[in-house]
Amino acid sequence: MLKTLLVYAHLLASCLALGRVLVADHKLWQWRASPLNALQLDYLAETQRIVSLALLALWISGLLLVLQGYLDEGQGYLLNQKLWAKVVIVVLLSFNGVLLHRIGFPALQCGSFCSLPFPLRSRLALLGALSTTGWLFAAFLGVARLWNHVLPCQHVLAVFTALLLMACGAALVFACVAGMPGRGRARRVRPG
Repeated sequence: MLKTLLVYAHLLASCLALGRVLVADHKLWQWRASPLNALQLDYLAETQRIVSLALLALWISGLLLVLQGYLDEGQGYLLNQKLWAKVVIVVLLSFNGVLLHRIGFPALQCGSFCSLPFPLRSRLALLGALSTTGWLFAAFLGVARLWNHVLPCQHVLAVFTALLLMACGAALVFACVAGMPGRGRARRVRPG
C-alpha cells in the first residue's frame, strides 16, 4: 500500500509540474512580443513556486520509491539503468530550474522576449528547450516499463540527447527569427 501511495504522489507531482510548464510555455509564446505586465510576472512567479514545490515532491517521493524498491528487491533494483538515466535527467532539470530562476525569468522583466539581445534570447530559448524536453522525457521514462533492465543508461541518455538537440535547434531558430523586425508578433487574422 505504501508503494502505491508513493507512486500516486510521484505521479501527481509530475502531472502538476509538467502541466504547469507546458501551460507557461504556451503563455510565454503568446506574450513574446510585448513586455510582461504585473499580472504576467505574477503568473511566472506563481509558476516558479508551483514547479519548485512539485520538483521537491518528485525528489522526495522518488527517493522514497528507490528506497522502497531496494528494500523489496535488493541491489537488483538499483541495477536498473533506466532509473539512473532518469536521475541524471532530473538532476539536469533541477539545475535548469535554478538557471531559469536566476537568469531566465529576470531577463523577461527587462522587456519583451523579441526585444532582448540575441545572446540573451538564445539562452532563454535553450533553457526552455531543456525544460520542456526534460520534463516530457522524464515523464516518458516513468511509464516506459519495457525499458526497465533492458536499455543501458547511455542508450537512454543518447535518446534524450538526440531529442534535446532537436529541441535546441528549433529553439535557436525561434530565437533568431523572433528578433527580426516585424517577426515574433502574433499574427492577427482579419475577419473575412
